[in-house]
Amino acid sequence: MKRLATVAASVAIALLGGKAMAADCAAPANVDILSSEIAEGLNASRRANGQSELRFNPRLGRAATRHACDMLAHDFFDHRGSDGSTSQTRVQAAGYKDCIVAENIAWGYPSAPQIIAGWMNSPGHRTNMLHPRIEEYGVGITQGARGPYWVLVVGKRC
Repeated sequence: MKRLATVAASVAIALLGGKAMAADCAAPANVDILSSEIAEGLNASRRANGQSELRFNPRLGRAATRHACDMLAHDFFDHRGSDGSTSQTRVQAAGYKDCIVAENIAWGYPSAPQIIAGWMNSPGHRTNMLHPRIEEYGVGITQGARGPYWVLVVGKRC
């Protein structure tokens, strides 16, 4: 339980990044619970496949949240940001010096377990989640009128 509280507190810090979220970017009221469920599902999937658990990184969380906010604010669903950014440029802008970075996105799914199952059943998303060299993750979740945007960023620092 203490671990979940730490993850939840870290997610709240990452969402704010020291600043208030943009007015057109809203997190679900239960964002801490949802983020913890994504973390639990991610690490359970890694353990079940012989990989070590990942640690939360607030910089990856900020990059994930900013992309979720961008998709919400500009009404699109893509790995490329509205400004042309990529997952790598977003993590670097958040101050993360990556050797490896990958991103999974989802839209409209109502629950974290459904998203984890969907990602694990998609070869590319599964590869991102189970990559043997990644060590850290960040989660971003925003809530729009048409449902939540979910972003998982995984990486390894250089």
